[in-house]
Amino acid sequence: METIYRLQDLVKWNAGVGPKAGFTRAISSIVQEGVIRFCGPFDHIIEVDMKQAAALSFKDMLTIKVAETLGLLDIQEYNKLKEQDDDVRYFSYGRSNAIDSLWGLTRSVALLSEIFEKLSKKRYLLVVHNLQQPIKPIMLDAFTEDACLPPPMWKRSFWLVSTTSKDVYDRSKVSYVDSYIDSYSYQYPRDIFGGLDWEKILMLTLYSLHQAAKYILNTTRYKDETYWHIVALKCFHYAAMLLIPYCSPPHGEDGDQQNFDARAEITSDELIHRWGAQGILPVINQSCQERMEQVTDSYDQEKVNDDDIYQIGNVILQAFQEYSLLQLPFCPATKADAPTDTAAHFLVYSGLIAEHHMIDELYDDSHPGLEHMQWISHVGDQGWHIRTDWFSNRARGPATLIISHCSRKSTLFGKLDHLLAKSHYICVLDLSFTPLISLPSSICYLQNLQRLFLRGCNNLSNPLRFSNDERSTLLGNNSNKMMISLLHLDFSYSNIKTFGSDFFHYMPNLQDLILEKCSNLVELPPSISALTSLKTLELSGTQIKCFGMEIFAQKKKLRSLKLIGKILLFLPMLISEAFNLINVHIEGWHSSIEEEVKLEGHPTMRSFRLVNSPHIKRLSLCGCKNLEYVDIKELDALEELNLSATPIKELPSDIPSLPRLRQLLLVGVPSLRRFPWHEVRRLPDVFCLDQYSDGNNTNLSVPQVTQVSIIDSRFFYSFDSDSRNLVRDGKLFRYFYVRVASRKARCRKMQDEEDKSFIKKLQESMPAAYVDVNHCCLTEGLSMVPMDDVPPFQETERHVEISAVERYPHGLKHLLGVTKSISMMDDTHVSILTELFSDWGDLEECMLRRCHRMVQVFAGVPSGLKNACASHLNSLIHFSISPFFSFDALKHLRLEHCPRLEGVIPRGSGLPCLLTLDVQFCYNLKAILYDVGYAGPSSRYQLPCLRRMHLQELPLLKHLHVDDAIVTAPAWEELHVRGCWSLHRLPRLHQRPDKKAAVKVSGERAWWQNLDWEQEDGSTSLHCSSYQPVLPPASACFHEHVVITSYLR
Repeated sequence: METIYRLQDLVKWNAGVGPKAGFTRAISSIVQEGVIRFCGPFDHIIEVDMKQAAALSFKDMLTIKVAETLGLLDIQEYNKLKEQDDDVRYFSYGRSNAIDSLWGLTRSVALLSEIFEKLSKKRYLLVVHNLQQPIKPIMLDAFTEDACLPPPMWKRSFWLVSTTSKDVYDRSKVSYVDSYIDSYSYQYPRDIFGGLDWEKILMLTLYSLHQAAKYILNTTRYKDETYWHIVALKCFHYAAMLLIPYCSPPHGEDGDQQNFDARAEITSDELIHRWGAQGILPVINQSCQERMEQVTDSYDQEKVNDDDIYQIGNVILQAFQEYSLLQLPFCPATKADAPTDTAAHFLVYSGLIAEHHMIDELYDDSHPGLEHMQWISHVGDQGWHIRTDWFSNRARGPATLIISHCSRKSTLFGKLDHLLAKSHYICVLDLSFTPLISLPSSICYLQNLQRLFLRGCNNLSNPLRFSNDERSTLLGNNSNKMMISLLHLDFSYSNIKTFGSDFFHYMPNLQDLILEKCSNLVELPPSISALTSLKTLELSGTQIKCFGMEIFAQKKKLRSLKLIGKILLFLPMLISEAFNLINVHIEGWHSSIEEEVKLEGHPTMRSFRLVNSPHIKRLSLCGCKNLEYVDIKELDALEELNLSATPIKELPSDIPSLPRLRQLLLVGVPSLRRFPWHEVRRLPDVFCLDQYSDGNNTNLSVPQVTQVSIIDSRFFYSFDSDSRNLVRDGKLFRYFYVRVASRKARCRKMQDEEDKSFIKKLQESMPAAYVDVNHCCLTEGLSMVPMDDVPPFQETERHVEISAVERYPHGLKHLLGVTKSISMMDDTHVSILTELFSDWGDLEECMLRRCHRMVQVFAGVPSGLKNACASHLNSLIHFSISPFFSFDALKHLRLEHCPRLEGVIPRGSGLPCLLTLDVQFCYNLKAILYDVGYAGPSSRYQLPCLRRMHLQELPLLKHLHVDDAIVTAPAWEELHVRGCWSLHRLPRLHQRPDKKAAVKVSGERAWWQNLDWEQEDGSTSLHCSSYQPVLPPASACFHEHVVITSYLR
């Protein structure tokens, strides 16, 4: 690469067009290495991958990476905010995000200024990968996207931008400058077989494989880069060979073309097992496997396989996908502009990765080439192979032979028996979509055969139907062991009608039997019982309607079972007998005899799918300790479903919406981290979800109430405004009890319940000794006040409990909008209750205990609140701070043990329905109705319904109303005061003619005697006459100033 002289060369685009579209990652890496080598040195090298951007813009992502490179980014803070955003996206199923917090970090003026200051006099290299959205044109002498990077022209910095499409480049580049990377900017020609430099294509492929080897090594930490480069090269070649039928024009006759879509779909699992059959994949140690499990955990949720080979195979597939080498599932590419998605597609379509050969080369004994062909593929009359010379020096002949879509007149098909007879090392034989009538007798020579595919063989009716001469030959060759190494057998889409009675005796080690869409198959032979090593059994689209016990009697190793069809007899006992079963897929069970399925306590089952079983009414998978995935569809008669005591991770949204489901139990499901509330339109009458129970106790105290007990409030992130509206319309969650609590809180609640039970028994057994506690609480002759007129906290039909949660309960936002009662205990995160959600219009009951971070309870006012109780809030300063709204429905207010409380209600806030007010042990309280400074003083205040007020141990309380306003309280009957020695003046009352009884005041005699009264013309004050003292006798007032901290003594 030459030194850059032109200014427009300071910005280069890798637009991903033409045959090299699958190599954009490799091209960028190569150009980056060249720029560093020939145009360096650079003070800073900055790489930005927009795949990791999520919802962040190009500018934000650029700022983060630049700050990280310069050491200006608070990595811990960024990771914390990024984790929050990822959590919100995960728990809300991608419907919400927390990007605002990240914006606060990336758009900080101080950070942007510091970045500019550090880079303004430095030369840097910026490499952008996977730009998916257009950006403003990159100007050489001006800032791009108002980002923090100085323009390239200032210090001859270099920008290399890789896009995911040509359109992104066209809409982002400067209109008068074309800045493709010249050596890789070919337009796709009409004739792809001419005009291109194939050596560069192969070089890019090898470079990508080299990068993939680095990726695999970093994941596995096993052996070295050279080792994994060879493994990746072999895997890539083998996968490319399997692509040949997909990237070549279809062949065949007699309707074979209609079966093109029914070809063997090469899934990731199948490809990995084929790699394993060739001995390509290594078996590595346990520690490497654990690292790979972390990487591949989300690759395929439904696929469960613990084999080391499957784990390492997935890592290789991820590396291939990362560098655009291979993409699964395969997509047919039969047009000139199609095979550009991956390197494998293009190389196969272009004929660069496999060699062509003539059919004569395969069966001509005098031809020396067959022994060097390791992998052979034939489609119709065209053949390709991959040689073994660069793998090893040993020439043993083909290990994989694929022949598909051959006609009856094909020379190769006619010589198949002869070809197999001399190919002793074949491990994989694929004869799919051929006119095969039965297997050739030479199959007995394939002692290494592990995988046999006979898919779509329409003429195949009896696989092992030999002539008398062939049988005699087989008997002489010990035919009972002719397929002793066979592990995988696939007859899918074939017209097979029957198997010989001893068919499966020939393959005693068979592990996988696939019979998919075998529409003529009526029964399985008795020899099926001989398959004691069988791990996978798939039967779908057959005419088999019942199964005998012998199928499962000896299947101790069976791990995957798939039964699809109109099955009339299916006993759950059969599954229970398969103790190693992992995956179960049952579809089309139409038995009307059995209405209940119980697979409780299955020790190994991880995946269970039941579809189209219209007669099942009850299903229980309770206690399946390894069950992670469940899919239930088209069970229109299902009434009861029990998934308790399972590690289930996801619950499909259509399960709660089953039309007749009336009971769904999810008790003891700690791995269920989220729930699709946004997709649920109905819930069964009995719905119980409890994350931390043991799963054995499924008794429902209130069976018609939806009960949810969870550890993490993020569980409700997907409960959105639409779900809230459904609740208000009575279509969802009509009655619910939701508890969000840590395990510690659960233990504490159990202890509290035990204490309450003990106290209740003690009171019942000794009523005389504790009569003062139950009724009037006598302390040295001093009469205290009963509070029997204060109703206890009521858990309404829509209740939420929050107790000792480990994080801020953000996820409850919309759920609290339809909550009628809430109790919060032992919280250390919430400072203002109404910050959880602004609209509390449905809230009626509120109880707060030991929430030591709470400074205010209500910033707004719930219009429907009737009963509020707050106790032991160590940081509480005000109960409410909004003077412009009234508590229109509040009847009972109780505040206890809030040592920093300064005021209760702002003086401008009304209490038209308040019946009782109890404030106790709030040692810093100065006024009940306090001044917030928003309005002038008021002369009157309305308490039209107040009946009783209880003030106890409030040593700094000076005023009930800060302005000494005249209070209108026509229903006020009782005032109980104890320990309020700073309260020297009671409020003036507005007397009505029809209200003659004075307010009864109970308190210490010394306190009463020190009260200040308003005098009028030397006569008895109306102020004083509004109150009637009910004082203790003088003999009981010796210790009046004692502070009472408890009623029990």
